[in-house]
Amino acid sequence: MAGRTGDLTKKVTEEKRGRKRRRTDEKKEIISVTMNESLVGRIDELVRLEAGRSRAQLIENAVRWYLDFTVHKWSERGIYVNSCRSAIESDTLSSLFFSRLTPTDQYELGVTAGSQAPVADVVKLFHGKDPHSESNRGLVLRLLQEHGWGVISHHDDLIVVGSPFYPAPFIKGYLESLLRVQLDVVETNTKDNAAFRIVK
Repeated sequence: MAGRTGDLTKKVTEEKRGRKRRRTDEKKEIISVTMNESLVGRIDELVRLEAGRSRAQLIENAVRWYLDFTVHKWSERGIYVNSCRSAIESDTLSSLFFSRLTPTDQYELGVTAGSQAPVADVVKLFHGKDPHSESNRGLVLRLLQEHGWGVISHHDDLIVVGSPFYPAPFIKGYLESLLRVQLDVVETNTKDNAAFRIVK
C-alpha cells in the first residue's frame, strides 16, 4: 500500500511539474527590441510614473492593444478597426444615402461630423499633437486615408482626394471643421477626384 501511495505521489508531482513547464513555455523571451530613442524615452517616463512595471510590460501591452484596436477583428457584431465598428457597404448604397441630401445638407453634415471627428482624438492622445495645427495636416490626412476616405495628397494649399468615398460637399465641410480652415472646391474633370484649395 505504501508503495502504491509513493508511486501515486510521484506521478502527481511529475504532472504538476509538467503543467508548470507548459505554463512557463507559454511565454517566449525577446532578447532585444530596436526602436526610436524618443519612444524609448517615453516608455521610461511611463515606467517612472508607474504606468507600467517595466519596459517589457509596456511593450507587451502595446502589442496587445495593437491587436485589439488596430488589426481587423471579426465578431458577431461586425468588424472593429481602431476600436470603431466598421460596416462593409457598396459605393452605391453610400451614394444613394447622400443623393437624398442637397449639396448644402451634405456640407452641413460634414461640418457636424468634422467637429466630432475621432481622428482628432487619435492625433491628440496617441501622437501628442494638435490636429488643428498646419504642421500636423499631413498626419491628419494620412490617418483619414488609412481609414478609407480615399487616396489623399497634400501639396502646398491644395488637397486632392482620389477615389473619394464621400461626396465633395461633405468632405469640404468635414475638413473645414476638422482642420479649422476655409476651403474652395476645385473643379475636376472626373468624379474620381475631389480637390480643395485652402484659402484661409
